[in-house]
Amino acid sequence: MFDGTLKQTGGAQHSENGHLSEDEVFEILSNRRRRYVFHFLKRHRRRVYLRELAEHVAAWENDKTVRELSSAETKRVKTALHQHHLPKMDERGFVEYDSGRETVVLTEGAADLEVYLDVVPGADVPWSLYYLGISAFGVLAVALTEFDIGAASSVPDLGIGIGFCVAVLVSAAVHTYFNYSRLRLGSTAKPPEVRK
Repeated sequence: MFDGTLKQTGGAQHSENGHLSEDEVFEILSNRRRRYVFHFLKRHRRRVYLRELAEHVAAWENDKTVRELSSAETKRVKTALHQHHLPKMDERGFVEYDSGRETVVLTEGAADLEVYLDVVPGADVPWSLYYLGISAFGVLAVALTEFDIGAASSVPDLGIGIGFCVAVLVSAAVHTYFNYSRLRLGSTAKPPEVRK
């Protein structure tokens, strides 16, 4: 999706082929509220009214259902989206925002973006550390087997190799599931950051 060739247009950097640059995507998605906007629009893939968008973003931010929201909570989000976030996303080519009609839709380039977030709750271990740990365990198991240390001396080398390969295969399958179905923006009913 991204190529390394960028050009300046109206203060924003766009790739030569009209797609959003990587810097633009990261800058726009650095804000949680804009991530929620992207998630909702990518999931619905149609032009939506600002009110509908604001209700869902406010519900996610306040950990409520749309029906439980107060009018003040919805209005606060709607005002911020209207005055700041949607114009910024429109300027960067991420959305097409019609402020007069109060409608918004993802641009073609943004709608095709595959963006995921590796959201790590406080008690969880990031995947990179998990793979580092499983690799260290594999190296240790091979070393113990090779030098006939402890209980590892009775385990055949092939058994260690097969066990390690199965552990990596299962880990990769679980990791893939989380990345492609649960952590990808626009792939679930709620954004990955919204718990519950």
